[in-house]
Formats: sequence, C-alpha cells, structure tokens
Amino acid sequence: MVDKARLRKETLKRRDALSARERETKSAQIAERFFSLPEYASARTIFVYAAFRSEVQTQSLMVEMLQGGRRLVASRTDPAARRLALFEIDDPLQDLISGYMGIPEPAADASRAIALEALDLVVTPAVGYDPSGNRLGYGGGYYDRLFEQVRADAPRVGFAFEAQIVSSIPTEPHDARIPIIVTEARVIRI
Repeated sequence: MVDKARLRKETLKRRDALSARERETKSAQIAERFFSLPEYASARTIFVYAAFRSEVQTQSLMVEMLQGGRRLVASRTDPAARRLALFEIDDPLQDLISGYMGIPEPAADASRAIALEALDLVVTPAVGYDPSGNRLGYGGGYYDRLFEQVRADAPRVGFAFEAQIVSSIPTEPHDARIPIIVTEARVIRI
C-alpha cells in the first residue's frame, strides 16, 4: 500500500516544480475548461478555495465569476473546531486576507456568513487526485468534513495540474470522492 505522507510529499514536489508562468498558463486553461462545464452554467452560489502557494490559481477565476453574476463563497479555517466557516465575498482582491497558515481567507463577518445548504457548486483544492476521483488532501480533514455537510445535489469539482494526477490514492472510509476533476488537459468525470 502506498504511504499517504510519501505520496503527498512527492506530489507537492511535482506541483511546486512548475514555474510561476506555467502555473499561470495552466490555471487559465483550467478556468476555461471549468467555465464550459454544465455544472457551472447552472450554479448561482459557488464555493471556491482561495489559492495558496503553488495551487491552481483562482483569483482571476473568482473575478470572472463575480462579473458573470455568481454569488461567490470562500472559507475561513477554524482550527479549534477543525472546520471551514463559509463567507460571501464581493471582491477577492479586497475581501481576502492572510489567515490560518497564511491561507487567503475572508474576515469573520457574521453578516456575510453563508450556510452550506446555499451552495450550488463546490470547487476544492488538493495535493492530488487519481482517475477514480480519490482526493489526497493536506491531511487535516477540513474538506472531508465540509463535503459531508454539502447538499448531495451540489456538484464537487476538483482543480489540479496534470502533475498532480497519480495512478492511485489510498483511501479511508471518511475520504470523499470528487466526481469532476479539471486539469489543464482534460476533465475527468467519475
């Protein structure tokens, strides 16, 4: 069996090896594929992670979604409760600040809080994915707990560079599968 910690380290190394220019170009290709999905076309309230370090970039995607009339939601990490709290944002350049572990997050503003049931679509980051939709996260379980509470009819979409797609990821019972994975080269549907 593959060791998750080793797989995580190897996959992050491949993702980190992409140059800033490659990440920018590939992120734009991922955004273009994402915008063509029927799941995006029918969604009005969309959760999108705020990119951190070498993840697929989401800032320009967020701006385009807002310009297209979508309601945009981002998360704030609550390490004490080991969960993600959701807040609406109107401008990713203004509304996101450095939060837990330096991750861009919205300020905790009760008037901007969003219930999980309001989400029509969830866009998630990961360290890696396999072709069966198994997700290798960062190890904290925050997104697995989020997925347990999202409406069953709200599609989950994973963003990844091709360098993050691995042949197989070991899973545990609590690990959620991601049925749609968008890379710069393809859309994988499970």
